[in-house]
Amino acid sequence: MADDDVLVNYHNSLLRRSDVNLLRNAHWLNDQVIGFWFEYLENSIMDNSVCLVCPEVSQFIKLGSPSDTPIFVDPLNLSLRSLVLFPVNDSMFLDHPGGSHWSLLVYDGLVKKYYHLDSLNGANLGHAKKIANNLHLPYEEVVELKCTQQENSYDCGVFVCSNAENVIRHCFVNKGMLISLSILDSAFMNKQRSHMLQVVLTLSCK
Repeated sequence: MADDDVLVNYHNSLLRRSDVNLLRNAHWLNDQVIGFWFEYLENSIMDNSVCLVCPEVSQFIKLGSPSDTPIFVDPLNLSLRSLVLFPVNDSMFLDHPGGSHWSLLVYDGLVKKYYHLDSLNGANLGHAKKIANNLHLPYEEVVELKCTQQENSYDCGVFVCSNAENVIRHCFVNKGMLISLSILDSAFMNKQRSHMLQVVLTLSCK
């Protein structure tokens, strides 16, 4: 079986064997896996007030031409959402995926604030602020939230996916108020990669 075989065809996401294999061992997660998980979460909650932005659009907001940004952003109706989640990548290239670190930027439309969750102690804060500044959403500040810190060089994508789910669950119960978000414990994080793999395999078309 070839690495480019499509294993998952889920709404707008395609995962090839090479993508799925990133979840099997200690590997850095790419745009395709992050994008799939965000789409999976969005379709699982079925709430139009929540939007999970795919990595490609998030990167374009950060680095793309301001005149072209509305083409990608306007269809998302972000100003009508109570919660918007962006995966933040530290790559400074727009024309191809890459980078070395992921974090999570959250816009809380109820209080008009951005919150940043970074498993490497704010390493991506500058990149997160670029996304916030390039969007035409009213906001007061970008607040760094405490979150579980990774203990290796490859689990940042898993942390982003876990933090995104944690934020959504918290906001459904607390109607925003992300400042009181509970920190995920290490035992939960240690199981998350295998949990994501099981979800992917359940949806596999082969």
